[in-house]
Amino acid sequence: MKRILLKTLKYIGITLLVITLVVIAFLNFHPTFGDSPSESSMEIIKASKQYDGEKFINLVETKIETGDPENRKSITDFIGGMLNPPKGKVPTEKLPSAKFEAKQLTLNSFVWMGHSTILMNLDGVLVLTDPVFHNASPIPSTLEPFEIENPIIIKDLPDKIDVVILSHDHYDHLDYKSIKELDDRVSTFLVPLGLKAHLMRWGVDETKIQEKDWHDSVTYNTLTFIMTPARHFSGRGLFNRYSTLWCSWVIKSSALKVFFNGDSGYFSEFKEIGKKHGPFDIAFTENGAYDEAWAEIHMLPEESVQANIDLQSKLMFPIHWGKFDLANHTWDEPIIRASKETELKNVNIATPLIGQVFTLDNVPHTKWWEMVKSSQMK
Repeated sequence: MKRILLKTLKYIGITLLVITLVVIAFLNFHPTFGDSPSESSMEIIKASKQYDGEKFINLVETKIETGDPENRKSITDFIGGMLNPPKGKVPTEKLPSAKFEAKQLTLNSFVWMGHSTILMNLDGVLVLTDPVFHNASPIPSTLEPFEIENPIIIKDLPDKIDVVILSHDHYDHLDYKSIKELDDRVSTFLVPLGLKAHLMRWGVDETKIQEKDWHDSVTYNTLTFIMTPARHFSGRGLFNRYSTLWCSWVIKSSALKVFFNGDSGYFSEFKEIGKKHGPFDIAFTENGAYDEAWAEIHMLPEESVQANIDLQSKLMFPIHWGKFDLANHTWDEPIIRASKETELKNVNIATPLIGQVFTLDNVPHTKWWEMVKSSQMK
């Protein structure tokens, strides 16, 4: 009996060792985790005012975990919530969406592809933001998009995309597989400091990548792109948090001013961006995957509405919701709360279907989530 027990323990030990080695190898060698900045990039990074010599920092003190320490949710609580979701946390049927065709994207039009991915035509220049068409996780077949009636895949996009802008390197904003598939279509990638190394590891030619700091500007044809601050953090591995920069973007065309949020907690810099670069015709504002436990790195819906006001934006477009299950709120809570707050604050809000092309002369205001709520909740 003792011999059998020792043999069993030996097999368990070997199995655990093999699993550990596989995990270590995956973390160290799989390309999805990106790469470390080159020496030339590090010289630029070290000269940044946002870099303290060891890591990138926010303009204001920012905690990833917030709230009362005695009542703060632990990671175990969070995982428990994900494994035992509240009623209505995820859709149980396909969400309604419009069938997107590239030819529909006419001058000065926009289309939301879910979460923080937007394709826009400004002055005839096609701009794509934070493209994620697959996983929002480094592990295959996890954190996949909600099912929708008319899925949008990269083959549906225009053959040529002029500019891709990235806000930071988290998996729900920077998808390794999507970048690989998009590369041949894209002329220029505009990225925050440190992200160039990720893209180069994935095969993107260095000459196509422009790596920038907060307040830097880039001109592409008639468009001006200005990288602006955000209140967040970064990192794709277990030990490289704050190793790359995070940002928001201002885009100015001959006809429109556009703000793209990326990820951010609420802070006074929104007012400064509004004063310096606004008023904006439209602001794509983060509004989802939030929790009181991380209230300084993601905005609650009411804060998202206030950010839109601070930015002096004529139209709020809520993003960062409706595609992935990334927090312990119901899938439609972000848009319900944001819509209610915009009514209270008299803020104009755009609520298109995923895949629905629109212009600022024809802004969708349909509360489409109400049509599916009763039949799609667990």
